[in-house]
Amino acid sequence: MEEFNIDIVHVLQNRDFSVLQKLVSHCYDFRAKIAAKIEDTTAYESECIEKIAQSGNKILELEQEVESLKSDIDTTKLQQKIIDKKITNSIKQQEKLEDEVNNAKVKRDSLSVEIVDLREESEQRKEQKLLTWKSIKLACHTYKQHLGFHIELINNKEQEQIKVSFFINNTNAKDKYFVQLLNCNNQWRVEQIQPTLKAEHLSNFEGIIDFSKQSEVLDVTALLCKLRETFVKYY
Repeated sequence: MEEFNIDIVHVLQNRDFSVLQKLVSHCYDFRAKIAAKIEDTTAYESECIEKIAQSGNKILELEQEVESLKSDIDTTKLQQKIIDKKITNSIKQQEKLEDEVNNAKVKRDSLSVEIVDLREESEQRKEQKLLTWKSIKLACHTYKQHLGFHIELINNKEQEQIKVSFFINNTNAKDKYFVQLLNCNNQWRVEQIQPTLKAEHLSNFEGIIDFSKQSEVLDVTALLCKLRETFVKYY
């Protein structure tokens, strides 16, 4: 602001009031400048208030965005936990399936070995059965020729079963005297004797038939000979 110097004593002594006009003019200028300054300040304040309001709105929007982002982050974390859980379960399921596959492979290998063993055992049994029946056929020929026995194989896929008929050379005794034997786990048992032995004759078969163990035969040859002898004497 322009400086305005006045000698008051000079003005009063000389009654020079021209300076008042300058003072009034200067006051007007000063007031105009003050008014302009106030107007500028008011405008600036209004602008600041508007900017503050805009900033407040922006801050509110940002706070809302922050809350929304927090909610999105929480949702994402929850989804991530769910995904992690699914991944963990999938890994466990995969490991379980791998274990089952490995166990299945082990069982398959074990079954393969067992099948091979069973086939070998079956072949051995077939060979043993062939040898047994060759021996039986040879015995049949001998028994038929010298003792009048006839040995017949009864068709039974599960167990060996034979029927030994006596006195085959006597047409009147056909199918009247015979014994049926059943082989269970390599143990011969008496299945049927015709005619049925009387109680007083059972003691003759001690050491040959164990009647306490489902009629197990201890000696097949001795049984056939003892039966023939018993039939001849008593029946």
